[in-house]
Amino acid sequence: MVTLTAAAVLAMSGCGVVPGLTVEQIPLPAPGGIGDSIDITATFDNALNLPTRAKVKLNGMDVGQVSDIVAEDYTAVVTMQVGDATQLPVGTGAELRQATPLGDVFVALLPPPGEPEGYLADGDTLTGPTSAAATVEDLLVSTAGVVDSGSINSLTVILIELSKAVSPNPDALSGSIEGLTTAITKFNENASRVDESMRQTSVLTGQLAAGRAQIMASINKLAPAVNAVNSQIGQILTTLDKTNQVTAATNDFLGSESDNLVELLAHLETALDGLREGAVTLGPLADNLAELTPKWVKATPGSAAALSSKVYYLNPGVGFDSATRLPELEDVDAASEALQQTLTRLLARLNGTQGCCG
Repeated sequence: MVTLTAAAVLAMSGCGVVPGLTVEQIPLPAPGGIGDSIDITATFDNALNLPTRAKVKLNGMDVGQVSDIVAEDYTAVVTMQVGDATQLPVGTGAELRQATPLGDVFVALLPPPGEPEGYLADGDTLTGPTSAAATVEDLLVSTAGVVDSGSINSLTVILIELSKAVSPNPDALSGSIEGLTTAITKFNENASRVDESMRQTSVLTGQLAAGRAQIMASINKLAPAVNAVNSQIGQILTTLDKTNQVTAATNDFLGSESDNLVELLAHLETALDGLREGAVTLGPLADNLAELTPKWVKATPGSAAALSSKVYYLNPGVGFDSATRLPELEDVDAASEALQQTLTRLLARLNGTQGCCG
């Protein structure tokens, strides 16, 4: 009915029935079905093109209308009538939107996410974010900026250059894409290993963080230790120099006395050979000494003179006067045999026999 009335008024204005009537004087259709309502206030930085009695929507449904717009402190304070059956959570915001670039501006209510912590009452103000939609003027200005600044031309140049770069060797581009796909596939197949590595890295990082105090203490002790070593560098170098000198002297000695060392080793080998040959005689000699020792103790209870006469009697006849030469290595065998004969005579004396060498 309202539409027919508006059409009739326009027809009459065209025919001159209602002179002076303009489009601005034609009232907009008011939303109906609000019923009982509450007043809610919202503040916008810019409410351009928002008419009085504009629609208020929640989730795409009409829930009220704009009742008043007032400019205050360079902002637009918009009062809205919202049906009292509509529950608006605390923290709800608002946005000025247009269904189409040439359509009417309306207020879209934006409830906050999550569970509501309460609901708005009559006379409350929206505490959520508010913003204004782009106007037709803003859209035209942006379009003109894109065209005039050469953005479309720049995009055309980019596409042309990209086509030139790809067209000469499409196989290379295809191979690169295939290689990238293979790499991504392998990475996806080893995602579990990557996750395990990251987990181990996280554990190691935690252990390092836990031992941060010990690490810092060790670092703090490192500087004094380095200073102590540095203070002894001179003495260490002196010791190394002396060691080098001793090594050099040893090398000189070994180089100059090598012949003497070889001769000494030869004499030592001769002595060892003599001892080895005398071992045949020394074995029985040791046995005779073991048998002789207790008998010798019993046979010498007398005076030193008696002992001297017995020793003289046991003399094998080897003289040790001033004319006699000193024993040499080749005399070891002869001395061993003489001692063996002496022990044999001694045992014969103790056993009551007169044989000398049996």
